[in-house]
This record gives sequence, structure tokens and C-alpha cells, in this order.
Amino acid sequence: MSDVTAEQVEELVASYPEIVKFGSETDAVSYDWIQKAENRLGFPLSTSYKWFIKKYGGGEIGGEEIYSIYGIDFDAVNGGDIVYQYIVGQKNGLLEKNKVAVSETDYGEVFFFYYVSNSAEECPVYLRLPSGEEIMYSSNFFEFLYKRIKAHI
Repeated sequence: MSDVTAEQVEELVASYPEIVKFGSETDAVSYDWIQKAENRLGFPLSTSYKWFIKKYGGGEIGGEEIYSIYGIDFDAVNGGDIVYQYIVGQKNGLLEKNKVAVSETDYGEVFFFYYVSNSAEECPVYLRLPSGEEIMYSSNFFEFLYKRIKAHI
């Protein structure tokens, strides 16, 4: 399933407006903010995640927020800003340094980018179950979005 495309994600988003509540390109932050986020995280954000940020700005799938970049100083922001979530996660020992949370369910499941290398192209998304077990969920962010939407249909 790692061959999921942006077009397939866009089609699902358009087909299920009652499940997917994303913003639009007018809600997106500038490339400056993406660079600031990458610098603060210490990791390059994947191409598919940057596409999501530029295309939709952020949003929710089935009421679960997909962490985005709010465009507010990372030390002053809160909520679902991906950098804020990373900072809090590091402070509280919730995820290791090479893991960046991207979403969390009401059941205590955490989806995160797992940086096994500093590749700027793509990054796998893993799922940490409430038991603590971690499993690979998707090979990239397109596949993550596709699977999360399908899970709520």
C-alpha cells in the first residue's frame, strides 16, 4: 500500500467531508514556518507531510487531530502543533528523541514519525499501542492519511 498518492488522498478527503475536516491552502503556514519547525525538531519533515501542511494546513480525521504547524512561536503555542507536541513529549519522556508524534487517539494510541535516518524524502509512521508495543503503520504520510480515513468509514 506504500504507493498511495496525493491524488488518492485528495479523492478520499473530498468523498468523506463528514469524517475528514481539513483546512485549505489559505490556512497553510509559509515555507518559513516549515523550515523553523524542521530546525527545532532537528529532523527534515517528509515530502508527503509538507504536502499535507501546504494543501490543507491541518485538520482532523474522525475527530482525531492531525498535528500541524500553527505558525505561532513554538515556546508559546499549545495544542496540536507538531513541534509543541514534540517539546512536551521530550520534557515528559513520552517518546524517544527520534520519534515525532503526529496524532493520538482517544484510546491512547499514538502515531509518530520514526526517524531511523535523516532522509528528507519520506519517513515511516509507527503506531504505539496502549500496551507500549510499537508497530509500523505506514511507509509514508500519504499512506497514513489514507489508512486513517479508511478506518473511520
